[in-house]
Amino acid sequence: MTRKSFVFLFFALLGFAALGTPTQAEDFITLNLPESVIAKAAATVLPLQIDAHSKTIEGDITIIDISELQLTENHVACRLHLAGKNLAFLAEIAGHEIRLKVGAVDLDFKTNAAIRFDTEKQILYIKPVVKDVATSGGGSNADIGQALVAVLNDREFPITIQELNPLIARTGSKVVTIATTIANIKAKPDSIQLSLRPAVTAK
Repeated sequence: MTRKSFVFLFFALLGFAALGTPTQAEDFITLNLPESVIAKAAATVLPLQIDAHSKTIEGDITIIDISELQLTENHVACRLHLAGKNLAFLAEIAGHEIRLKVGAVDLDFKTNAAIRFDTEKQILYIKPVVKDVATSGGGSNADIGQALVAVLNDREFPITIQELNPLIARTGSKVVTIATTIANIKAKPDSIQLSLRPAVTAK
């Protein structure tokens, strides 16, 4: 969330407090974060290691690059560049677990991911559908890449959302505190929409 958005939020709510108008529980503040802002924010956290372990494959998987970001209704489309290392296939034969080391692989693919937000748990879930996969090296690397894509494809990945810091200001003899919790996160055409539930207190 940008500093400008928080400043706007602060003065808007401060105006309600000064007028003596209480913030109702059902009232929400809606913020729209442009696609360009989301793209810049994503770039700042890269490279990003993800947990893609499953019953069939394990190893270290890192998102190297995110490009061609496009936001639509409830979906986020983009191109991802992944790098996997220390990869191994896992299998069970005659009651024995077999671990076959396969090394490293680079993947480049497009994905269209559905997103949903669990308000109670404050967790954002991203569910990618992978297409147009390009794997470096060919041969066995292609097989490794396809196995890795099978792990990622159509699986929900949780992202825990940190609590937003409250805004605090002094007005005369009182200290006004504005705390917000995220009520919903939705993808919209060209933006991410945040619905915030505010709570204003003064003492």
